[in-house]
Amino acid sequence: MVTIGVCVITPNQNLLDSVSFIADRLAAITQGATERCDAAKQDRPEAIAPFRCNDSAPESQAVLDTLFVQAQRYLQEQECDFDLRVFYFESMQAFSAAAQSSNHGIGGEGLSLEFFFVDAAVFPVERTGDMTWAARLKHQLLEVCRSNKLATRISPNSFTFYLDRDGLETHLLCTDGGHHLRLLDGDRAAQQADMLRIVLDHLECAYFNRVLRRGIDNAFRPVTLAVEVSSFMQSQWRDNWDFYSFTGSMVAAFIDSMADTTAGTGTRQLTGPNEHSLACGALAGWQLFSRAYVIAVTSGMIDEFKGTLANLQRAKAPGLIICADSPSNAWYAFQGTVNQEGDGRTVAAARGLAYVYIEKQTDLPGQLYEAFQKMTKGTGPVVVFVTQPVLECWAQTPLQALPCNDAPNGTTVETDASFEEALAIVNGGDCHILWQCGALSEVERSLIYEIARRAGIALSDSLTYPGSVGAYWNGSKVSNYLGTLAMYAFSRRVYHFLHTDHDLNNKDEQCLFFIKSKVDQAATPFSEGVLSRKLRIVQVNREGKHFAPFTDLAVHMSAQVFLERLIARLDVQPAILRKRRAKIAAMNALSTAVPVDCVETIPMAPNYFFHRLSRLIEDLIETQDYRYIGVFDVGRCGLSAVRNMPLTGPGFSGWYGRALMGDALMALPYIALSASGNVLAFIGDGARGVVPDIEIHLCKLLAECPEAKKKNVTVFYLANGILSVIQTYLDMRFSHQGGSQTGVPSRLVAQSVETFGPLSVHRHALIDFDQEMLKEAMTEPGRINFFDVLLSHNSSGDGLSLLSEKAWNRQTVISDPPACLFN
Repeated sequence: MVTIGVCVITPNQNLLDSVSFIADRLAAITQGATERCDAAKQDRPEAIAPFRCNDSAPESQAVLDTLFVQAQRYLQEQECDFDLRVFYFESMQAFSAAAQSSNHGIGGEGLSLEFFFVDAAVFPVERTGDMTWAARLKHQLLEVCRSNKLATRISPNSFTFYLDRDGLETHLLCTDGGHHLRLLDGDRAAQQADMLRIVLDHLECAYFNRVLRRGIDNAFRPVTLAVEVSSFMQSQWRDNWDFYSFTGSMVAAFIDSMADTTAGTGTRQLTGPNEHSLACGALAGWQLFSRAYVIAVTSGMIDEFKGTLANLQRAKAPGLIICADSPSNAWYAFQGTVNQEGDGRTVAAARGLAYVYIEKQTDLPGQLYEAFQKMTKGTGPVVVFVTQPVLECWAQTPLQALPCNDAPNGTTVETDASFEEALAIVNGGDCHILWQCGALSEVERSLIYEIARRAGIALSDSLTYPGSVGAYWNGSKVSNYLGTLAMYAFSRRVYHFLHTDHDLNNKDEQCLFFIKSKVDQAATPFSEGVLSRKLRIVQVNREGKHFAPFTDLAVHMSAQVFLERLIARLDVQPAILRKRRAKIAAMNALSTAVPVDCVETIPMAPNYFFHRLSRLIEDLIETQDYRYIGVFDVGRCGLSAVRNMPLTGPGFSGWYGRALMGDALMALPYIALSASGNVLAFIGDGARGVVPDIEIHLCKLLAECPEAKKKNVTVFYLANGILSVIQTYLDMRFSHQGGSQTGVPSRLVAQSVETFGPLSVHRHALIDFDQEMLKEAMTEPGRINFFDVLLSHNSSGDGLSLLSEKAWNRQTVISDPPACLFN
């Protein structure tokens, strides 16, 4: 006889009565033809007759009667006898006290607790948005049992939580697996039928079905692949890596195993609305926070990463992509990329991606060791195609598949001749110097600011790495920073630094240094011909293959080594230094805005909105030490934000690499989770429309974060119903009206305020610039803002093309307008 404990925790008598009724009827069934069971049969001699499957709405009592007949027939065929014992508690405190008492029957010998029917009212749930309460309630119940040595036998049907209608509607779509959520009040017979189903499903899983029972009887053991991957990543990156997954049947065991092997470490378990979002998060994690990654997806889903896979490769973002796949001999395997008509491995190779294919368990040690070796070369992601038998296998002993413990690093070549020539330009070249900086470490950034200050060097960031250097650093103004240099979004000050009367300055008068950059097409607004003939270019890069054909001086050296050697020998001639500083001062005296940017209309022009917002952020930085991470999606308004926002540190640009619209928005949840403080995201309506809705994912992820109360995330959805960059191209190139090809239909969300655990979520539409409201919204801790900003379209300014700076409304008059005009 198996004695099974049923815990009912509720102040609601009706719920207790329903559970007791089910337990009594099942007891009658298992005891044979007892008087109670006979009496029940006499009451309803034709239990099955009232119920017909084709009834559109069968009576719940008829359904319950039929289920009891089915249960009786099923249980009589089983060999296991069981006794259900119901324990009733009015509160969690009462349950905990009983568990600690040696006199209470809940701790009886031979009894295991297997069912928990709990009224959520006994648990302190924030009805307005605590999305983690169910998981915490399960944990608390099991922790009480564990700490008091109460035996348990848990299945997917062990926990049923009851809520009122408001609570159910709030939490139903923001929960995880492993429990049932039910409406507390409702049809009594239907509730009892549901309880009977839950009890029988558990008994079948835990006792009667040998295949299902095996999963409960066998203690969970992480699969070998997860053990080895976790061990390798820990050896290489300690806790500075994340595990991303999108579930599927083939990878489910691996995902659970990764959670088990990384429990208690700094590795975070992350998911997203689709597979693509995982790659976006990994790219942002590497670029902004230097976090490596492991991504797990099910069969064939590597194709869902789209161009972001190329961006990971371009960024040399170190990580393993575990992709389930089919055996090579499978006949047209479902979703597999290795089949009779194609081979995903050749696709990976064509993209320049390192990969291995682990088809059999015997291949695991050798192929996994090869994957680890490929990753330590520091060339970017390594794809591991792996079949389900390998994903789910256990080795008796560790594989010892770890290569050497050297951290990933790239090739560093120090070339004295080119360095000496670059040093001569900095120290003695009678020319103005502009440095465009790529992705920098904190050490490199600090060195660059110091060198720029001492050598009179102007600084710029890029469209792909906004904020690599910026207008502020550690709360102080950086006077050497002039703005962005890029194909789009170049700043007015950078433009006038390089041009006089709209003509490029003489090649001998200025020199451009590109630090950690390929000088790719996105880096400047100039053609390759102009770069080759009219500009003097120095590149500092440790990768020889990244030197452009139009580069005049290639310094084959890591940026940090170059900067350390340069600052040690920095000795700029005084006259040259005065000349350089004077030009930088003249550029700083040039207003970043022009009068047309200050024209207030409804709806607002992008120039006006970003001009006002930039002034607000400057004020916050200088008066409140405001700091934030900027997130810039692909679109006109993303460009405007890169150009105009004063950045306090590195941001994340969707324009990086393939310039994939929507990538920045999909990366936002992971950026917000990792950010220490504020996040500002600038998303066009085009980008918003091409990706899944990430808002609830963002809210859930942050609500579960211990630092949630300190965070502030503001998302500006910049909406004008047009793909503005394309419309600008049509406006300027063809003077064309545009038509339907640039239209983006969208819908505004109604104004609201919601609560998600410790976070308040505000939605608001902006048709004009409400400075005080925005100031409060962007600085209040524990707050997420979604603003629909209604904007008009224009093709003017914001560095959209070199032509835009020649427009009539951008010409300087006698002198620039007084600063007060732009406040």
